[in-house]
Amino acid sequence: MFITPTRLAAWTIAAIVSGLAMSAAAQTETTPDTNPASALKRHTADTVSLDPKSPSYFGHFAPELAKTVARKPALDPETGLSVQEVKPGLFYVTDGIYQSAFLVTEDGIVVFDAPPSFAGRLPAAIAKAAPGDKITTLIYSHDHADHIGGAGVFAGVPGLEVITSRSVADSLAGDGYPGVMAPTRTFKGHLELSPGGVEIRLDAASYHSEDEDVIAYLPGLKFLIAIDTITPGEVPFMNFGATADFGRYLGVFDTLLAYDFDLLLPGHISILGTRQDVLDNRDYTYDVRDTVRAKMETMYRRFGEIHAATNHANDNLTYRMAIEGMRNECAGEIIDRWSERLSVVDIYADSHCETAILHYIMH
Repeated sequence: MFITPTRLAAWTIAAIVSGLAMSAAAQTETTPDTNPASALKRHTADTVSLDPKSPSYFGHFAPELAKTVARKPALDPETGLSVQEVKPGLFYVTDGIYQSAFLVTEDGIVVFDAPPSFAGRLPAAIAKAAPGDKITTLIYSHDHADHIGGAGVFAGVPGLEVITSRSVADSLAGDGYPGVMAPTRTFKGHLELSPGGVEIRLDAASYHSEDEDVIAYLPGLKFLIAIDTITPGEVPFMNFGATADFGRYLGVFDTLLAYDFDLLLPGHISILGTRQDVLDNRDYTYDVRDTVRAKMETMYRRFGEIHAATNHANDNLTYRMAIEGMRNECAGEIIDRWSERLSVVDIYADSHCETAILHYIMH
């Protein structure tokens, strides 16, 4: 049975935005303002323009911080990949947008995810690093096609074991994507593997995808694979990694920090994360949360003022303008506090604030 990727997670869009290596220099107000026209005047990152005359022209975007750029590995000009052995027998692969990893053991090679952006080049990269060794295992982190949609490149590997959680397997079966191999082994909760004596622990988690996520932990190497969690050197991707549940996402930082690791593969951009990167992303996320919570106390007052200012003409417009007003104030404050600490703040602060607002409207 095969599964074909007919959809890509929102991270794919980041390949275009992040590829510019720029973040929005948004012009936002930081003081409360219920003027109905204000939301329409602000220049926010969701209105990026190619028009040089526009106040939201992409050329006004700030470059990524030098300290973030300095951490990026160089890509091989022939393959377009960086393949590095970061722990004994453990290699991570990136094309600058997505990441994968493979572990070379005495019993064979274990592959973690197969992003379609470079899956066609992955078998050759593995063969070059471990010539003659056989691939025995492929592990899926979750059911989003932008991370496992290239798995079909391993379809011809004899006896390949494909592993993921039972919940992820059920989602893959329901989606019915031809082209991605169906799992041959599933688990519920936890699964421990020891290929070639190297311990791998797979833990089911819930922070990003609609069903379940799988965290892979290699305790002997202090290496953690937690896809779509943080973005090293940067703020999280749009809508906090396009999480399906912001409330669950808020808990992922404690989950990650409970592991004894020194390197983390988050699945996106080219940089491996550290414990400090988790702390930085946590502090940023909590700052957005707290900023939004404070503004939620003004929401119903805003509704009344905007509704009156628009002569009660359009209830849905009132709702939108109130939300956008809080969003833009929040984004301005967050950009002021974080633009020198993490990259791409002004690209994604709007979406982060709006994600939190919508969450707290309902919770």
